[in-house]
Amino acid sequence: MTCARPLRRWQRRFGRAAVVLLAGIVAGLLWPIQYAVEGPSMAPGLLPGDVVRSGLLPIRDRLAVPRRFDRWVLATADGTPVIKRVVGLPGEAIAIVAGDVAIDGETVLKGPRRLAEMGSPVAADRPAAGSEPTIGSGRTHCSWPAGDVLDDEPLAGAGSILLLPVRDVGLAAIVHVPRPPGTGPVVRVRARVAETAVTWRLRSTGRYAVVAGRLDGRVVAAAWPLPAGRRGDSCPPRSCLPAGAPERWGVALPWPEEPSTEAAPDLAVELVPAPRAAAGGADATIEQAWRWRDVRYRPAADGTAAWRLGPEELFVLGDFSAGSRDSRHWGPLPVGSLRHKIR
Repeated sequence: MTCARPLRRWQRRFGRAAVVLLAGIVAGLLWPIQYAVEGPSMAPGLLPGDVVRSGLLPIRDRLAVPRRFDRWVLATADGTPVIKRVVGLPGEAIAIVAGDVAIDGETVLKGPRRLAEMGSPVAADRPAAGSEPTIGSGRTHCSWPAGDVLDDEPLAGAGSILLLPVRDVGLAAIVHVPRPPGTGPVVRVRARVAETAVTWRLRSTGRYAVVAGRLDGRVVAAAWPLPAGRRGDSCPPRSCLPAGAPERWGVALPWPEEPSTEAAPDLAVELVPAPRAAAGGADATIEQAWRWRDVRYRPAADGTAAWRLGPEELFVLGDFSAGSRDSRHWGPLPVGSLRHKIR
């Protein structure tokens, strides 16, 4: 005969406490960790008061290999957690040249997806509060002359910062093709960056993003269909590009020559007329258009602009270079200072 001996009260309580403790440990290992953003160093993508999170199972970040331009929470020498972007990887020689980042002597080109979270709409092109960011809504042509564009992130307390011109400037436009253009390439969109022009043929009904500009020593351009939805979904909050930016540029050509001036290039986007009789004619329009600018990185306060990283060191920078304390001030940081990747 098999007998069962009842557990004593303290044993039952201990068992329940062990289950609760184990559940808490598991939840702590699985649940994302939240951080509140303080300061403007990662503007415009992250502003004071924002809350960011790691991914599920945050402990796995300790085993992750950092990639260039990922945002991480890291610990400084005194243990203070900060959010920065990984720019230099172990063993690399990093330099800030004319506002761009060069790795081992070559300027690093950001893809459209990275630019979308790091760049900013040009302040002069920003609409009034509560209105859509439309410049020439319904037009077939928009243009901006060459001239000065400043790294003027408009944050409280930033008014005393000396603004500098940004050369890496481009355009973004949303083109609407409201009805089928027929069998031929009726709708052609041309973007011009200084003397370089890129043309796309739109063969289907829908709304398209068109982006072009000067970026990291190249002429870049890309176009992609926007996801279906309301017009307000076309431009994510604080992004300088329309939604759905791809990982890579469709066009990335060397800039024809290094400019002797820091002025931004002249830009234009237009719908090229095509014969309507042969293809039924599509009444395409430019719904929205604006300029974007890239980050202009600044050297350290003492003028230092080049660093050599050790085999276990990283170089991190803030997106708002004029208002950030980062590796330009602290120097390279050990890989072990990384805590959690921001998703």
